[in-house]
Amino acid sequence: MSIEADRFVGYVLSPESTKANRGEHPLASWVITRPFTDLVAWPFTKLTPSAVAGAVRRTGRRGPVASSPSLFPDEERRFFEHLKVVAEHADVDQVSGMLLRRQAHYVASFDESSDTADWLATMQRTEERRASRTNEWTPSWAVVRSGAHTLARLGDREALQHFIQVRLADDVCELANLNYWAYWLGEVNEPQLADTFMVDLDPETWHGVKLFRHLIGKLYSTNPYVDVIVHTLWALVMLRPAILRVPTAGNLHQAAIRTLDEAVVSMQSRRELEAIIYALRMIR
Repeated sequence: MSIEADRFVGYVLSPESTKANRGEHPLASWVITRPFTDLVAWPFTKLTPSAVAGAVRRTGRRGPVASSPSLFPDEERRFFEHLKVVAEHADVDQVSGMLLRRQAHYVASFDESSDTADWLATMQRTEERRASRTNEWTPSWAVVRSGAHTLARLGDREALQHFIQVRLADDVCELANLNYWAYWLGEVNEPQLADTFMVDLDPETWHGVKLFRHLIGKLYSTNPYVDVIVHTLWALVMLRPAILRVPTAGNLHQAAIRTLDEAVVSMQSRRELEAIIYALRMIR
């Protein structure tokens, strides 16, 4: 995965990237995963990806060593400018174009400049208007989902709460959210080539235990994604009640109680946490 991430960064910074057909862009032909995204973001976030954390600790070097890869300032500027341009000019009439828009938008969010934050908010409003034409799942739904997560990480939790209330009210969209989480975390082994996998994938092809444990580990009040963590946990339990019998379910009870006590989540999240706690009591 490190090689793929290096190739991607190299592609974006190369002169060829400005000449290539948008449909041939790497972000238009493959649904990226968490390990890939963490590696691409490493030079900007300075957070060591879990995929390489062990290798970094085992590597012994003499003298001062950089804790993360880095780019020159002009390279960073070109990198993010490229992503903004391809996101804005992606073909919204094609599934591949919407995949490109969604993923370029998300990766661009690792730029911490105020200009990029404003751009991300503007792009989200544009996509919200497009998605409002239907309550069903569309490639635009996937773009709005990604944008809501991005804005939450930047401090706008209302965008994510709105997405949960409005865009996850449909059973198909609910399942699409679960399928995406499963893929993002590696429960789905086969690479996916388009966002339509979210509605095409049979949920019986993944187990959910890895997803369950990840969500429990992310259930804390300072997590900017806490509301979608709660909702996804609730949806997973509704889909697979037996998952509450796995050994880590005890940790869920503690985390749910703590999160309720800290009173930082939306009213919907509170109801869903209370439903989870009740389900846990029923299986004891």
